[in-house]
Amino acid sequence: MKWCCPVFQGWFEQAGKRGLGVFVSTQGNSEPAFILQYRALDPGVPVPRTDSPLSSVSDVNIHFCPWCGSDLRKWYRGGLRELDRSELKVCLQ
Repeated sequence: MKWCCPVFQGWFEQAGKRGLGVFVSTQGNSEPAFILQYRALDPGVPVPRTDSPLSSVSDVNIHFCPWCGSDLRKWYRGGLRELDRSELKVCLQ
């Protein structure tokens, strides 16, 4: 895989863990979605009891690399399968 920048590669490798991550989802879309995700908790950790609303996982669709500005669909058009981690995407029901 030829990465657009080392920072994007690093956050792709962190996807699914607590903190930031980036990945591609092809689930339910006609076009692949590049997702910047923030996880407040490590996977499997119970959500703490709180009186305030808490978002444990937040997804934001992005089109350009937040670190180097590359157009993600153009840059990764040949490697989408390698980046697909659709299982990490937040599914709204």
